[in-house]
Amino acid sequence: MVKAPAKPASVVGDVVRKTLNLPKTDFPMRANATVREPQLHARTVTELYATQEKERKGVAKTFYLHDGPPFANGSLHTGHFLNRVLKDIINRYKLQRGYYVHYVPGWDCHGLPIEIKALEKLKQPRDKLDPMDIRKHSRELALGAIESQKQDLMRWGILADWSGDKGTRYLTMDPEYEVKQYDVFKQMVKDGLIVQGYKPVYWSPSSGTALAESELEYQDDHVSSSAYVRFPVKHSPVALKAFPNITAVIWTTTPWTIPANRGLCVRSNLEYAIVEVAPGQHDLVALALVDSYAQTVLHQEHVKVVATVWGKDLTGGVFRHPLNGQDSIVLLGDHVTTDAGTGIVHTAPAHGQEDYFAWMAHHAQHHTDNSMTCLVDEKGCYTAEAGADLAGLFVQTHGTEKVLEQLTASNALVSVSNYTHRFPYDWRTKKPILLRATKQWFAKLDSLHALGHEALDNVNMHPKASRRRLEATLSSRSEWCISRQRAWGVPIPVFYEKDTMEPLLNDVTIAHVQKVMLENGGTDAWWSQPVSTLLAPEYDPAQYVKGTDTLDVWFDSGSSWNAVLPKGVQADIYLEGSDQHRGWFQSSLLTSLAVQRKAPYKNVITHGFILDERGQKMSKSLGNVLVPHDIIEGQPKKKIPPYGVDTLRYWVASTDYTSQVGIGPNTMIKISDHVRKVRNTARFLLANLNDFDPRIDSVAYSDMTSLDQYMLHVLHDLQAEITDGYETFAFNKVQQAIAHFIATDLSAFYMEACKDRLYCEAPADPFRRSAQTVLDVALETITKAIAPVVCHTAEDIRLHRLAQFTNAMLNDVPGSVFLEGWFEPKVFDGCKDVTYMFIATNP
Repeated sequence: MVKAPAKPASVVGDVVRKTLNLPKTDFPMRANATVREPQLHARTVTELYATQEKERKGVAKTFYLHDGPPFANGSLHTGHFLNRVLKDIINRYKLQRGYYVHYVPGWDCHGLPIEIKALEKLKQPRDKLDPMDIRKHSRELALGAIESQKQDLMRWGILADWSGDKGTRYLTMDPEYEVKQYDVFKQMVKDGLIVQGYKPVYWSPSSGTALAESELEYQDDHVSSSAYVRFPVKHSPVALKAFPNITAVIWTTTPWTIPANRGLCVRSNLEYAIVEVAPGQHDLVALALVDSYAQTVLHQEHVKVVATVWGKDLTGGVFRHPLNGQDSIVLLGDHVTTDAGTGIVHTAPAHGQEDYFAWMAHHAQHHTDNSMTCLVDEKGCYTAEAGADLAGLFVQTHGTEKVLEQLTASNALVSVSNYTHRFPYDWRTKKPILLRATKQWFAKLDSLHALGHEALDNVNMHPKASRRRLEATLSSRSEWCISRQRAWGVPIPVFYEKDTMEPLLNDVTIAHVQKVMLENGGTDAWWSQPVSTLLAPEYDPAQYVKGTDTLDVWFDSGSSWNAVLPKGVQADIYLEGSDQHRGWFQSSLLTSLAVQRKAPYKNVITHGFILDERGQKMSKSLGNVLVPHDIIEGQPKKKIPPYGVDTLRYWVASTDYTSQVGIGPNTMIKISDHVRKVRNTARFLLANLNDFDPRIDSVAYSDMTSLDQYMLHVLHDLQAEITDGYETFAFNKVQQAIAHFIATDLSAFYMEACKDRLYCEAPADPFRRSAQTVLDVALETITKAIAPVVCHTAEDIRLHRLAQFTNAMLNDVPGSVFLEGWFEPKVFDGCKDVTYMFIATNP
């Protein structure tokens, strides 16, 4: 008997393969993101936004996410990516839920950083230039930055109308926007909330302009000269008559303000000690600080306290200025403490806000002259009124040294040392500021405090702890300095009477200026048009001149709710970094309270700042800066592969963004692995659904195996968990839920349990189709769940899935995953019973 020759293994393999339902899909294993994502851009961004505009605007319920405008200056960084993608995740989720999404990207176009760049380009000092030249170059710089940033936002997959030159966007320098901003300002003027005052304000010598509190950054390592200075008595109050040679000792960390001293502030209910420092010589300091004063200043273990007196009994006393001999009167103030120093506060009303209020309160009570003189100019240098020895010296350096020298010469300086403490800096120039009395325009805020807290009670804050910060910021401000001494901004439309310099500012004059500006291309008209054109016809233009101040840029962006949102509409969400509690969140709240008597937002979401993987702030000097472009497109010099935008978007969703957020090479490797697992899972599901058309092949729940019924229940719970994650803005929980399902329920359990059915049963066998029905629901669940985050990947999965059973070319597949609706979890009858039974029989 002759045996037939054995068939080659390859032939046997072919025969076996023909009996199996082998997985098959065109969905690639590798994303090739830098090529594929741009190919999907139109479908996931521009066409998608146009479709929702056409099909849903005015029909579906509208969701308003109001964009906080970034500065139109420089390049976008990873913090911008975090911010914009968080917003985009929310918008895309809402689009999936059937909403019409109202999202208008904006840019904050005015302000100092842009003006400084314009001045650098013009290569001349500001006072030598025509404001129109500065404005022209500033506008060009802003437009250039906007176009560059726009290209980045489009590449990032941010859903918005990017069509044409403008699309739907808002720029705070657009004439229509500026006129809407004036509507807010006009109402505040009409209600008496806008006033002019001569008082100390935060002043930046490096910027040459006043600043608001929101424009300050505090540095903890600032070093000042700490000085203890004696002021000899001139006219003793009754309580000090027995001590004719007594000196009041003050402590200051701003010795440069000593020339402007007008008083010594004490606390009425604080006990003061008369300390003998030498025979017949006595110092006056707070009793609670005697030991500290003796040991750290006088370098004595003990000093003799010969008497005590209450602060209230020092009123009426006058001390002599140690440099110029002028009167330094005793004032009362609740800001005086015994935390440090001597309990006696040197008071220069032109250079301190608490000093100013104590000075004004004293003179209001006694009906005396409250005039004061600022001895410091806009450059931070002493004026001629400070004296020949000081004139022209920068107060925080050489000026301080000279004052200390003068105090030493007059035997008034007790001690001096370096003092490291927290100090305010200009947030743009990163240089120290000072307080300086100037004429400025202010928004009065006291009347808005109670209304603001009431309004915030109706605002949801995420995280909840951020509420305290916004409320504290609101409570701490009694006024807002809204005037700036710059050319690139929205002008304060005030006129001044030539002879008296009395301001003319009312709703009539503002309305006329608005009309002129609309007719003449915007706020440039303030500089290009004469007073006769700008001033309302009710007034004689020959009697007035135009003001030169511009509005604080926070007033610009803080009025955006009026310029961008429909009248009376509260935004569903404001979402920005935690620094915006004292910035845009606050300025928007204040302007809205003043005009609408309500908050401009329903929900405020706050995110943290970007750090490197070691928790350090990113800086070029440390070499730890990662910019989105390098991560997305790759940077060979830094050994960064091209991850694509979806991987970086996935990183955003994986973080607890409510606190500080870390990123680095190792982080991106881990995130890339997560994205790859999701992609490979989708590919596996697609491959096993290549012959499954859900329209005709789906198996009814009642005809399924208990295993398949159980998996549908697992998917039901997963869908509910994902929905809750998006609804509560906990996107990292969404990612965790998907990852757990893929790794545990799907890969390790279900796919192992049903692979024989998938591969070995007849293609149309109901047993196999039942498993495919579950896989189809799983793929739909995963695709829709990841869509708000990895929008390109989700759309690509959908295209390949629909192409499988419609035989369409990928590019011909209609629609979008974002317009198909959200999954609606179905609870099937007996589903929980099946689950309990399945678990009981499969321990």
